[in-house]
Amino acid sequence: MPFKRILCGVDFSEDAQRAFQAAIELARQSRAALHILHVIEAQPVVPGWFPPKGLSEVTLLLEEKATAAMDSLIKSKSRQLKGLKLTTEIRDGHPFVEILNRAREWKADLIVVGAKGSTSVDEIVAGGTAENIVRQGPCSVLVVR
Repeated sequence: MPFKRILCGVDFSEDAQRAFQAAIELARQSRAALHILHVIEAQPVVPGWFPPKGLSEVTLLLEEKATAAMDSLIKSKSRQLKGLKLTTEIRDGHPFVEILNRAREWKADLIVVGAKGSTSVDEIVAGGTAENIVRQGPCSVLVVR
């Protein structure tokens, strides 16, 4: 089954890097567009845990780190990505929610994610990102170990 639009959710973990590699290979085989999405997970606000300039400074720092990590990930696979239609995006929110929303918006026909990633307490209680995407995904889902 050839795919036209492949969305790959990454959190920069080892499994996410393997998922990214699988997404590249599938995009190349299918001549599909590849969209790489990283979601900065919303963290609870606890007074006194932030620098003097507050939450905006923390948010900016997280976005800068995410952008640097995305750039590094893309650079590490630049040879393999050559000739592919590639877009990247960084969003804030709950990873599985944002991945599913973006898949619907972009009309993805395949979502690729790692089996395990950076685990939060919410994921332990409510189920992991991959599990929620498989259950609620609007299209085919590939979970890479």
